Amino acid sequence: MRLWLPDLPGTLGRVAAAIGRANGDVIGIEILERGAGMAIDELTVMLPDGATSDALIDEVSDVEGVAVEDVHEVAADRPDQSVLALDVAARIMEAPATSRAAIACELVREMLESDWCVILSDQESVPLATSGDVPDLAWLAAFIDGASHLSIDDAHEYTPSDMAWAPLAQAGPTIVSGRSKGAFRLRERRHLTLIARIIGSVPMVDSGPQ
Repeated sequence: MRLWLPDLPGTLGRVAAAIGRANGDVIGIEILERGAGMAIDELTVMLPDGATSDALIDEVSDVEGVAVEDVHEVAADRPDQSVLALDVAARIMEAPATSRAAIACELVREMLESDWCVILSDQESVPLATSGDVPDLAWLAAFIDGASHLSIDDAHEYTPSDMAWAPLAQAGPTIVSGRSKGAFRLRERRHLTLIARIIGSVPMVDSGPQ
């Protein structure tokens, strides 16, 4: 569940109590963003067999000041987002150079629950790898070129909410991902930035015999 809630003591406790009334069990909490007196939290909730999310949404929506942004199913063994980000970075680093870019796109897309992901090279018409239905490459490259002079936090602020990106290396490839359902929040963007910093230390393509 992705929720908007007042950033006040006790609010999360009231949300947890509401989830309990719907027979749900909170097994994970991720604070995605805070500001202007509000917080955006993502809660992983386990429901008993045969239960649906309808009662859960009704109970949580009754908590004063709380709005439900999104509810969807995830795998029962899915780790919390921070552990998942580390696992994604490790798996990309372990991948052979011949398939590292393609694996990076697939894993980042899965981690962010995105519709698409692409690693742009210096040649905007020839990406290093893609996953999903990637939008116009020339537009993406032009946007990244225009935003690349900003600090990463400023870049996050001016990037459309349905897109997240991060440079893999200074003046090198850039990984970009997008989704139509649910805006990317600051914590998700920072996870992508850290993954890019880690994997930017290794080649994204096989440079051949040395």
